[in-house]
Amino acid sequence: MSTPPFPRVLCLAACLAAFAAHAQTPSPDAPAAEPVAEPVAPTTLDTVQVTATPDTAQEERQFSSSAKVVISREDLERMDAATVGELLRQLPGVNLSPPTQGRGGRQRGEDRLQPNVVVDGISLPGGSRAAFRLPADLIERIEIIKNSTPEFPSGPGGTVNLILRDAPGTKAGTFRAGLTANDGGLGGRAGGTYGNREGEAGLILIGFADTRATTGGRDVSIETFAGGARTGYDLEHDEDSGRSNGLHLIARYTRDLGDGARLVISPMLFGRTNDLVNETQRYTYTNPLNGTGRTGDGSVYNDSEGRNLNGRLAFDYKKRRPGQGETSAVLALQGQTDRTDRTRNEYNAGGALTGSTDTLDESRSLGANFRGKTSQSFANGTHIATFGLDASVKKTTDSRSETQNGVPASLGAQARAESRESEFALWAQDEWQFAEAHTLTPGLRVSASGRQVVDALGAKIADDTVTWLPSVHYVWRMNERWNLRTSVAMNQRLPNVNDLSPIVRTTTGQNTLSNPDRGGNPALKPETTTTLQMGVEHFLPEQRGTAGLNLYLRDISDKIQRRILLESGRYVERPVNFDSASETSVVADFKWKVAELPGLTLRGNVSTSRLTIDDSTAFVRQESPRRAASLGVDYELKDRGLTFGGNLSYSSAFSSEASQDTEQTTTPRTQLDLFAVRKFSSKLSLRLSVDNVTEARTGDDTLEYAAGSLVRREIDRARGVRVFNLSLEGKF
Repeated sequence: MSTPPFPRVLCLAACLAAFAAHAQTPSPDAPAAEPVAEPVAPTTLDTVQVTATPDTAQEERQFSSSAKVVISREDLERMDAATVGELLRQLPGVNLSPPTQGRGGRQRGEDRLQPNVVVDGISLPGGSRAAFRLPADLIERIEIIKNSTPEFPSGPGGTVNLILRDAPGTKAGTFRAGLTANDGGLGGRAGGTYGNREGEAGLILIGFADTRATTGGRDVSIETFAGGARTGYDLEHDEDSGRSNGLHLIARYTRDLGDGARLVISPMLFGRTNDLVNETQRYTYTNPLNGTGRTGDGSVYNDSEGRNLNGRLAFDYKKRRPGQGETSAVLALQGQTDRTDRTRNEYNAGGALTGSTDTLDESRSLGANFRGKTSQSFANGTHIATFGLDASVKKTTDSRSETQNGVPASLGAQARAESRESEFALWAQDEWQFAEAHTLTPGLRVSASGRQVVDALGAKIADDTVTWLPSVHYVWRMNERWNLRTSVAMNQRLPNVNDLSPIVRTTTGQNTLSNPDRGGNPALKPETTTTLQMGVEHFLPEQRGTAGLNLYLRDISDKIQRRILLESGRYVERPVNFDSASETSVVADFKWKVAELPGLTLRGNVSTSRLTIDDSTAFVRQESPRRAASLGVDYELKDRGLTFGGNLSYSSAFSSEASQDTEQTTTPRTQLDLFAVRKFSSKLSLRLSVDNVTEARTGDDTLEYAAGSLVRREIDRARGVRVFNLSLEGKF
């Protein structure tokens, strides 16, 4: 193993320690009459208040002990998004991940820059992807934790905490009813919220249902080469059609228990059906060298019916002790069931049926999560110590049955898998205000986790890990307008049971480099990352906005990458470990309410990331820079009751390794979304939006080499879909 490029991190950390010791002298820039440190003592109390005003969002970022961005309910409404996934694409630091939809509607593996998304601090049974589908109307605010903390350990994507809406102070409600349209047909969405509070009890009911047409198209070309000459040239054209229907129901019952204590009981139920038809026409060139003589080469018909149901029952207890801290405990009982029934028929060039396969995949999981923490202020408020306990357990059963040409297939070990996951973690941190404008927050998380999977033949794979994750966060509040931040934190990415399981899930459609089967790796080791973060933040007067710039230097051991290899004539993607890697990324964000134009709000972010792999077995040793940017604008004409705006997002092309001899390049993407709102009164408005005005496409180019010569090239392009939304929104 070569020496990792980490001395620079240690050097910078040492400089930070020296700087922090020198900075104990109060800053001369801090005003004497109104010292910046004055609000620091109640910082913890401020950050746990469940409010949604823009002032609180800006102040929470300013006085947080770690780098964090808070998006208020008002900001969320301005962004004009129907789902959480659409919201996250517009937010700072969470928009680098490329689209994850594969061929035939099949999801690709998670991108390394994708954030960990939790709901009220706890992951949903379906993970981040289940959270992406939640209606934006369910969310009161969003917290983006940019670097790993003892409470929220996270990788390069950070953690996104979705705070659900709570009971209002008085009787109130909202509704939304609308139509959607794309080139696949019409859809609709309807729902609303109703809440009331009487004395010590409050209740809010939230429900939304949607139906939308599923549409899409994809063109794939596959070329093979020998001796520099093209020896094979095939084409595929896919067309997707179908419908997706969803239902989201949430109730939150709040009860004040007195003496600053509160209990929230929250049942949730999320369901979705997906019916998708994928038709593939195949062509081949009889003269591949010159690309002439194109002729039909058969077709494939895939019919897929999917059913998904997520449920969660949460009990949330909080008790605030004015001037001292807070104690909280959350218990969540969760379950998920998935069922996908697929039929695949293959036809020759003459239209005759040559093969038929019916596959049924089912998955059921049950789990429980507990999160508890308590904070205590001492030493005249200069220390706020927080102690936490996290515990979780999850059991999942996956099964598959298959019939080929009417004959049941023997799947062996891949017919069934039972897995268990568990974690028990203790964590602590001390928010120490060691000088008037300086706060140092050391922390430690100790976690014991276990994963086990047993296949249909009884073979068992188990992995138990004890993890120690220290961190130090430092903030210097130079004055009321400027913060300097830095931190050093460790995080460990543990393989999940699917990463460890040897079971291979076959792909939908033709098995190729860009559309491989997927399996696990029983020998996979945890990935350990140490991150140095340095940043600066600026806060505009009169709560008119913020700006931030953050640099991240990451040193990674046992880097986990997904690699595609040829196994028994089929391409299979599995996770593997590389010895070490390093990553450098920069993220800048801003929000600006223009004083000269009170109705104008601008927001945006720019980010870049480069990953270098220090391993001789890697085909691509350095991933090309990944750049992303987003610019959002909305302008309100109050006298006319009109608001309009949009969001422009961009992600660059980048190349990475696909196999030991393969390079894959993801194409760039630019998407424009526009909206306009007409307010008829303070309680009724009409909204028109157009998503993906540019009909942005996605795609990959995959090149395979042997002995330095190109032997295979795949070009995959998916058609962009423009979506129109018209909705009537109201309050009562």
